[in-house]
Amino acid sequence: MVSTFVVRAEQDALIISFPARARALSWAIVNGGFCYADHVINHRVRGNDPAFCAQPGWWLKQAAMGLGLQGKIVAMATAVEMKNLARISLSDGVAEVTCFATVGCGNALSVGDPASVAMEERALAPLHTINMILTAQPGLPDEAMVEAIQIVTEARVRALYEAGIQSSVSSLLATGTGTDCIAIVSLDCGAERYCGKHTKLGELIGLAAYTAVKNGLAQSSTTKNGAAPGGNSHDT
Repeated sequence: MVSTFVVRAEQDALIISFPARARALSWAIVNGGFCYADHVINHRVRGNDPAFCAQPGWWLKQAAMGLGLQGKIVAMATAVEMKNLARISLSDGVAEVTCFATVGCGNALSVGDPASVAMEERALAPLHTINMILTAQPGLPDEAMVEAIQIVTEARVRALYEAGIQSSVSSLLATGTGTDCIAIVSLDCGAERYCGKHTKLGELIGLAAYTAVKNGLAQSSTTKNGAAPGGNSHDT
């Protein structure tokens, strides 16, 4: 299949650019929700950066300008080094999906764990996080993009459960971190109305996302002096 995006890897940023604006869905700090994007970026934040903590949206916009990017930018942040980026592409000759993931679990939580930030307080910086960007072709209408978010989320949970990653605040197995972000990008006009687990496209989405997180966990483990997955050993 003809590539419909360009990947640029910087020391502190993953940049995915599209020749024509692509439909995206995410809860990213910059331009979350549904939008048409020229670029999707995952940018590293070093330590507990006070400027980022104070104004994460402004910080990411400035970072995007520093990368020379123009147009509509969907931007998320992580503390994970880009050398630990996991990329998985799968195709059956008709459908093709690619998942990019940075995986850090020091902020691991199970869904329903006690909240650590009150609603009226400023949220903590999303440093220990699992960020995932998934592109899909043929394209997805809005309802299928929402379904794809569900499939990618289930894939992340499967990878964490299999690795035995434990919540940082309870005895439960983690289902994610407190600051995960997922972005789904439809690379052309919506053609596939459904992408659930009964469909081939749903299979590819789920397998790509699961494998990317699994590989990211392994890379994180290697970075942590060869520690085996499990418990709270992943804190990047």
